[in-house]
Parts: sequence; structure tokens; C-alpha cells
Amino acid sequence: MTRVWWAAGIFAAVLGVAGCDEGRSPVGPSVVVLAADVQVALDTTIQDEYRAETIYQGVINDFGPVLPFTAILTAEQRHSTSLGLLFTKRGLPVPASLATLATVPHFATVREACAAGVVAERENIALYDRFLAQDLPDDVRQVFSNNRRASIENHLPAFVTCA
Repeated sequence: MTRVWWAAGIFAAVLGVAGCDEGRSPVGPSVVVLAADVQVALDTTIQDEYRAETIYQGVINDFGPVLPFTAILTAEQRHSTSLGLLFTKRGLPVPASLATLATVPHFATVREACAAGVVAERENIALYDRFLAQDLPDDVRQVFSNNRRASIENHLPAFVTCA
């Protein structure tokens, strides 16, 4: 009987030590301090994606489920979700959107909204270009590159076509 308790004690001690990696919590991610420029890049890009979502939702509210806004709204939501995962992975809170339907532009016609979409997507691409010139963690670089590519290859051409 003593041998069983002794083995159980050793087993528990080994599990306890193995589960406690230095600097890491066994119950969740630890907060990672990001370089200030990377934090700014993440905050700026997620707010830019949120703003686009809100503008495109406003167009849909004003004109109904019109293309390309319905498709691009879904894509923008994927962009902000992928950015949000970068925060979560680091144990940081995902920022709430600062954009509301009351604070974004509304348009007289769908064509006018498409022309504004062209400008917005070009600005979004330039934003990602600026941040991709920085030294970024690999996962941040990958998400920024993916979001930028979608804007270049899909969003911008769709808005140019409808403008």
C-alpha cells in the first residue's frame, strides 16, 4: 500500500512540474507586450476593418442587399475576425469598434457608395502597405498580407466595376 501512495505522489509531483512552464499560465494565454508600433498597427487596422464593415452595412440598410456590398461586408468581417485572433492569441482584449452607423458616411446612390468604396479600398491597401514595411511578427505579417491581397484582388475590382 505504501508503494502505491509513493508512486501516486511522484506522479502528481511530475504532473505539477510539467504543467508549470516558466512564465506561462496553465489556465490561459499570458499577456504579451507588443512593440508599440505593432500595437498601433493592430489597433489601426482592426478599426479600419470595423469602419468598412459599418459603412457597407449602412449601404445595405439604405439600399437593400446590393452587390458588391453584401459579399464585401462578409469579407470585411473575416478580416476583423482574423485581426481579433491576433489580439486573443496574445491574451489581449479585442478592441470594440469605434464606428457606428451614425458616424460613418451615407450615400445618395449605390453608384456613389461604390465610388467611395474604391477610395476606401485604396486607402486600406495603402494602410497595409505602410504597416507591412515594419518589422512584424510572422502571424501579424501573414494576416496583414492576406487582408491586403483580398482588397487588391477582390474588393477594389468589385467597387471599380460598380462605380
